Amino acid sequence: MTDKKFLLKIFAIVSALLYEALVGIAIGYFIGLFIDRRLELTWVFTIVFMVIGALAALRNFMVRVYRLGVQKDEN
Repeated sequence: MTDKKFLLKIFAIVSALLYEALVGIAIGYFIGLFIDRRLELTWVFTIVFMVIGALAALRNFMVRVYRLGVQKDEN
C-alpha cells in the first residue's frame, strides 16, 4: 500500500469518527430524552445515552485503526 493511499484511509477513518460521534450522541440524546420524559427524570438517561453513543463511536474508531495497522503490517 502506498503512503498516499494509507494517508487517505487515515483521513477517511478520522472523518468517519466525527460523523459517527455526532450521530451516536444525537441518537443517544433523543433516546435518553424519551426515557427521561417517560420516567419524569431530569437529564439522567439523556446524559448516559449520549456518553454511550460517544463511546460506541470511539470503539469503532479504535477497531478501524487496529485493522488498518494490521493491513499495513501485512504489506
